[in-house]
Amino acid sequence: MKIAHIHSGVRGIASYALNLYKYFEKTGDNTLIVSEARWTKQRIPVYEPKSLLIAGIMPWAKNIGEVEDKLLEFKPNILHHHHPSGRLDFNIKRFRTALDVPLICTFHMAVGSTKYTIDKMMNTFFRLTKRNFTDAACYVAISKFVREQLLRIGGIPKEKIVLLYAGVDPDIFKPVQYEQHDTLEILFVGQITPEKGIDRLIRIVQKLSEERKVRLSIIGNGTLRRILMKKTKNNPIINWVGFLNSPEKVGEYYAKSDVTVLPVRWDEAFSYIPIESLSSGTPVIASRLGGTTEIIQEGKTGFLFTARKYDELYGILKNIEITKLWEMGALGREYILQKHTLETFGAKYKSLYENVINNPGNINQID
Repeated sequence: MKIAHIHSGVRGIASYALNLYKYFEKTGDNTLIVSEARWTKQRIPVYEPKSLLIAGIMPWAKNIGEVEDKLLEFKPNILHHHHPSGRLDFNIKRFRTALDVPLICTFHMAVGSTKYTIDKMMNTFFRLTKRNFTDAACYVAISKFVREQLLRIGGIPKEKIVLLYAGVDPDIFKPVQYEQHDTLEILFVGQITPEKGIDRLIRIVQKLSEERKVRLSIIGNGTLRRILMKKTKNNPIINWVGFLNSPEKVGEYYAKSDVTVLPVRWDEAFSYIPIESLSSGTPVIASRLGGTTEIIQEGKTGFLFTARKYDELYGILKNIEITKLWEMGALGREYILQKHTLETFGAKYKSLYENVINNPGNINQID
C-alpha cells in the first residue's frame, strides 16, 4: 500500500503524521508525507514545498503545481488529507482528481467552535474550504467532540464519519521508578501561546509556591515565550526547557514529573499531551473543554476543572498529595496500554485504508 499524507506540519498534526509513518514503515507500506510548513519533528523523509507561514499557524505553499507533480510521481493508492493544512486545503479536490484514488480527510481542529479567537479562525477556515472535501470517501473525527461538530455544521453524511482516537508509542513514553520527594513537579508541554493558558499556569504556580514546594517545567515554543521568560527571569521554580526535537527526551520529562497540566482556554479537538503523559505514568489536570475530556478519567487518571476558572486548578494543585498522583499515573499507564498504543492506532488506520480502497460504499465504524 502507498499512502500520501497532506498536512500543515505545525502543531499536533505533525505528531499524528509522524506516528502513522512509524507504524506503516514497520509494516512495509510506503508513505509520502507532504508538509506544507517546515517539518520540525523527528527527522523522517518529508516533502516540503516552498511555503510561507502566516501568523505562525497558517502555511501557504507557493507552487501548487509542484505539489501535484510530487504526488503524481509517488502514485499513491490512497490520499490522506489532514485538515487544516493551509493553502493545500483549497486544492485537495484537484489532487484527488489528478490521482484518481480514494480520499480520506482527518479533522484536527474544533471546526464548529467560536468561543476563542483561534476557534473563530478555524471555524471560518473550515467553512471556506469544506467544499473541497465533498468527494471524500471517508471523514475521520479525532474525538467525539469533533464528530458532533462535523455532523452539525459540516453537512457530512453520518455513515461517512469515522471516530478514530490517536495512539502513542509506550516504549518511548514510559514510566520510571518512583522516588520519594517533597517538591511537586508540574509539567506543561505545548505551544507557548495565549489559547494554551500557560500565562495563567505560571501565575498559579508562583502563588502556589507560598503554600508548598513546587516547580514548573515548560516544554515548547511560541509567541508568548520571550515575554513570559522575561517576567520569570531568575525565578528558580520556573524551568524553561524550550522546544525538544526528541520524543524520548520529552518522555523523560513526563515520566519524572508528578502531574501534567493543560490549562487551555480554547476548544482543543484532541491533544496528544494527555495520552503521552498517561503513557509515561503521569496523571493530567486539564480544562473541561474539547476532546481532552474523553481521555481523562476524572479522579482516576487525572482531574478536570472549569475552563478559565483557575481557582479550581489552584485548589487541586494545592491539596493533591504527590503519592496519590503516582497512583493515578499507574492507572493512566494501564489505560493507554489498553486503548491508545501506536500499534492499535496504526492497525485501525490500516483497516480503514483497506476498507476505503476495497469497499468504499460501506465504511465500517472504528471507535
